[in-house]
Amino acid sequence: MHKVAEVEGIVRTFLDAMGLSLDAVVTEADDHVAVDLSGQDAYLLLERKGMVLEALQLLMGKVAETRLGLEKRLVVDCQGYRRGQEEELIAAARRTAADVRHRREPMELAPMNPYERRLVHIALKDEEGIVTESSGDGFLKVIVISPV
Repeated sequence: MHKVAEVEGIVRTFLDAMGLSLDAVVTEADDHVAVDLSGQDAYLLLERKGMVLEALQLLMGKVAETRLGLEKRLVVDCQGYRRGQEEELIAAARRTAADVRHRREPMELAPMNPYERRLVHIALKDEEGIVTESSGDGFLKVIVISPV
């Protein structure tokens, strides 16, 4: 993809403007463009449960979409933090699905952003005996896992 080099430019611009000493590796997957950050200032992105990393992903994604016409989702990770969080989220959703099957009662997961909800829905789509549904208004919504 010719846009990978352009995404690298956007990432470098952000990191330089923020004064962060980080290296970035940009790769393309089928459904997203991944930005993996590492370096001595990584801890700054990971403080407060990765809130700065989330904000950086949102901003970089919007700039890449607007300036480059990037149609794929931009996923920014820092030293594997996001990957670990995703694995924990999916494991918790699977445990909850097992509880729902056992108790035969619906259960709600904590409010999540659209990306997190997508991960849960995909992870549980082939689970037998349950269905998932997003519920609520606004950016953060809960997922209700119900027995069938």
